[in-house]
Amino acid sequence: MKYRTYALALLSLTLALFLAGCCAAGGKNESAALARDYGGPTSPAPVPADHGAYSQLTMQAAEHWRSMAIEVAAKIYKAYEDREDILEFPLYVAPPNNRPFTVAFYNLLRTELVSRGVQISSALEPRSALLEYAVQSVPFDPGRFRENFQLSSGGADWSGKGRASNHEIIVNARMFYRNRFIMHYSGIRYINDADLGLYKDPQAADPLAESRRNIRITTK
Repeated sequence: MKYRTYALALLSLTLALFLAGCCAAGGKNESAALARDYGGPTSPAPVPADHGAYSQLTMQAAEHWRSMAIEVAAKIYKAYEDREDILEFPLYVAPPNNRPFTVAFYNLLRTELVSRGVQISSALEPRSALLEYAVQSVPFDPGRFRENFQLSSGGADWSGKGRASNHEIIVNARMFYRNRFIMHYSGIRYINDADLGLYKDPQAADPLAESRRNIRITTK
């Protein structure tokens, strides 16, 4: 009886030590998995990291404006193809302000649309689809890039010639009919710092104030 009691005690101790070892190993394995998944030691919050190298277009010529107009026109044409219920309705493009880009983009876009067979109305009609677009400028701190950064594969030098601009623009175009969105486009481009005035009034407090007009729509 005494031997049996000792055997049970020894078995219980062995089981307790085994379970303790499993818990410790599990904790280590979980920490190792986290370290492996996140590339290093664990952290209570995400660690900032750079994106992989990729390109972003810069607009610095009227031909670049036309390229964006072609992009938007293609999306509008597809929107008409996808919506047979509005296929016969014309499109009214809201007039721009007097900034050089918005005036040029207005005419380039209408040219591309007409060339694709889209009906463009000269005035807003009760059954017209409506297209509006706005230009938002995004200023960045001049020191946002690391000094003397070079891409190891392409050899691009960010420390001198070819350095990214401190200004970007986002061109948002939206097409809707009877208060329903049909198409929405957002295009992001670098612009030369000296060209900011082509896109917006540098003195405007609202980055959208100089590139949009609100139009009230009524339907019958």
